[in-house]
Formats: sequence, structure tokens, C-alpha cells
Amino acid sequence: MLQNSYIVWEGASLINGSPIVLILTGFVLPTSNRKTGRLIQSWILQQEFVPTDAAKNGLDIGICGNCPLKLSNLGSCYVNLLGINNIYRKYATGSYPKFSANEIEVLKRYHYPIRIGSYGDPTAIPIEVWEPVILASQKYTGYTHQWRSCDPRWQQYLMASVQSEAEAKEAQLRGWRTFRIIAPNTPLMSNEILCRNTEDNRIQCENCLLCDGASSKPNIGDRVHGLNWKVSNFSKYINSTAV
Repeated sequence: MLQNSYIVWEGASLINGSPIVLILTGFVLPTSNRKTGRLIQSWILQQEFVPTDAAKNGLDIGICGNCPLKLSNLGSCYVNLLGINNIYRKYATGSYPKFSANEIEVLKRYHYPIRIGSYGDPTAIPIEVWEPVILASQKYTGYTHQWRSCDPRWQQYLMASVQSEAEAKEAQLRGWRTFRIIAPNTPLMSNEILCRNTEDNRIQCENCLLCDGASSKPNIGDRVHGLNWKVSNFSKYINSTAV
């Protein structure tokens, strides 16, 4: 019987060696995220810390690296950690079964799209762990802040997550398509388009799938979103670093 959530992998983070876990959810019950729609969600968590505690105390390096948006840096990450706490607690009590070949066959049959890294940076986990899931689905979106240092094979699956024009140009020169977070009134670059959901909230990630790594598709820009104080923190940062 198909379960809603599975443990795909447990091991040492490629970022700092700390113990982390990859959990997939949404096989039975679709996500409540109105922007993404019906995507299988993937959660990269520190094994030893409740997510809110890890974020507040800077113990999330193994899953987030030095992402500038995380709580201990800018505090502008859009992810609501309270819901992820619930995922972690179920994991800690042993409630989730192990992902297996049966679930791979489900993905091959139904091609449920995958959100690679709903929380946490996908490149903290070996690409060999991800590829069977990604190839079975054939539909995916994903981002990484580790684009300068991660396995370059990730370019075919992930967008480089950037916060400035300079970063976007650097990543593009390295072969990445970019997803740039911008302040509310920041103009797009000439080679960017606005996230389609931001243009029209009836368009969901499950149908758009523009954020799927290296291709001839355009680069994406999207306005920072989330709680007001997170948006404010990001805007102040961008204004302070503007040349």
C-alpha cells in the first residue's frame, strides 16, 4: 500500500559531513502549497536537530551551507519551519517507511513531478541518490546556492539560486541557468522573465516546470516573498549592497 511519506536516504552531508536525511512527501496527500501545486516534496533535514532549533542556532550548515537567506544570516528564507518540525518529529519517532523500488515504479508510471529541495540544498546529498528519483519522475524543479562548489552534473537538474545581477552573470558564465530573488521594485535583467506564478497565480509549478536546470529556457527572476519581516530584511540587504 502506497504511503504518503518515505525516507529516501540517511548519511553524511556533502557540505560539512553532519548526519542528514532526505524525506519525500506527497505521494497520497497533495501539498497545501498553492504555488507549487501537486509536486512530490523533498525535505533535507539535519538528523540531530529540530529544524527551528537548527535554523535559529546556525546548526543547519549541513543542509543549507552558507545560504544568505537562512535565519542565522539574512533571515529571509521563505520556508515556514513550523510545518517542517512536524515532518522531523515523525521521522524521529520512526513513522516513515524506507523508499524502495516499488515507489520508483510508481513514479515511472505516473510521472509525479518532484520538487528537488523543498527545504535544504539538494547538493548536500550525493547526486547518485537523487538521479533514480529524478529520472523516474522525468518532471522536476530545483535550486541550489552551492553552484560554485557542487558537482557540475547538477546543472542539468537545478537552477543556480542568486541574489544579484553580478551573481547571476557569474553563474551563467559557469553554465547555469539562474533563479534570481529580487526586491519588490527591482527590474529584471534582459535575459530574465518573471516567475509565471508571480505574473498569474493560476499558473502552478506542476504545470510550468521552467525551473528545471540547463536548457534553452530563460533565466527566472522572482520577487522575494514570505512574511513581511523577511521581505523587509531582504530589501534592506539588497539596498545596502547595491552599487
